[in-house]
Amino acid sequence: MANPTQAPRSQHVGPVNSGHRIHYILPAIIILTAFGWNYAYLRVIFSRYFPIIYLRTSNQQILQEVQEFDAAAATLWRIDTHAHFIPPFYYEVLRRMGLDSGGRAVPEWNAEDHLALMDKLRIETAILSISTPGARLPGHTLQEARTLAREVNNYGHMMSITYPDRFKFYATLVLPDVEGSIEEAIHALDTLQAAGVALLANSEGQYLGRPEFDPLMEVLNSRGAIIFVHPSSLPDCTSASEHEGGGKNLKVPPPFVVDFLLDTTRAAGNLVMNNVTGRYPNLRWTLAHSGGFLPFAAYRMAGALSLVTRVPVESLVAEFQKFYADTALSSSHSALPSTIAFLTSEHITFGSDFPFAPNTVIEKETAQLDTFLVNLLDQKNQINYGNADRLFGNRLTTESTRLNGEV
Repeated sequence: MANPTQAPRSQHVGPVNSGHRIHYILPAIIILTAFGWNYAYLRVIFSRYFPIIYLRTSNQQILQEVQEFDAAAATLWRIDTHAHFIPPFYYEVLRRMGLDSGGRAVPEWNAEDHLALMDKLRIETAILSISTPGARLPGHTLQEARTLAREVNNYGHMMSITYPDRFKFYATLVLPDVEGSIEEAIHALDTLQAAGVALLANSEGQYLGRPEFDPLMEVLNSRGAIIFVHPSSLPDCTSASEHEGGGKNLKVPPPFVVDFLLDTTRAAGNLVMNNVTGRYPNLRWTLAHSGGFLPFAAYRMAGALSLVTRVPVESLVAEFQKFYADTALSSSHSALPSTIAFLTSEHITFGSDFPFAPNTVIEKETAQLDTFLVNLLDQKNQINYGNADRLFGNRLTTESTRLNGEV
């Protein structure tokens, strides 16, 4: 708040007769009572003729505003829409097969460590998913993949039952197996009460948006499903084994460093180009890692797609702006403003990327987010909690004693 006394004091060239001040008291009180303190002109009048009273009152008001802001911030919790779990049996399968996650070693996971970080960062609820490589593993049959997906989803359901206020889960499907994915989606959403489904941007090189996936989209659309799009390694990208050796033999960055961002962006472009976002209006899409580089490149992409599809640029941009995106590893002073500028703060949710992102990185990213939003309490509420609460609605409803009704 600007110093309200500077301008009047610089303009005042002589003392005001104290005997005349009494003539201003009653009208000033009436005016200020009727119109409040928000009008700069009234503040000037009052600060000029009654500086001591004004400064005392103004300071008290400022103190009250600060206290109210701090109180609101203190009650702020978060919903983490991008968090992972690694069931012990899934971890063992990946370890036995020598598989990693986009060039990054798959960490072990347990609920206790996850909850400890959540408490530290004031995360009330985390929506869990497995990361790449998903349930379709190299060399597995269709039935083996379907069985693994069912086991993962049952484990996610168990976590949501064991920790009903803290964990929900996205269902794991088995694309490009459309039939198996439909069967598992129906079971997970209708029986296990999954909060949504997690789909890899590409599954064995087949990107979301392909017409072959439309039967699954119809089933999900009929349920108003929320789809979390997580990146995977690009088709035919450098194998993860070429990134081993502690970085000594690296010739290109591992997939999770760069390729993940393109993978998500390419999936978003494919969904819009094939009008999946328009043909299935009940679906809500949330993209990992700020949508890759979508916020930065969306207008360029829309312009180029318009040449191919003959759809107006403005219409394509509007389709891109239907997406939600999370803040996981994307809260820097350059990334966050771009995301807000394109998607608005109403389409951004909090994400941690635990446990693939180390705790220190998650804490730094969260601190950057809070610093950026320190004076923007409404946007802070939206991004940390309100948008996810509105997006998922009763999918997250377990009576909470901490936050319900606070934002």
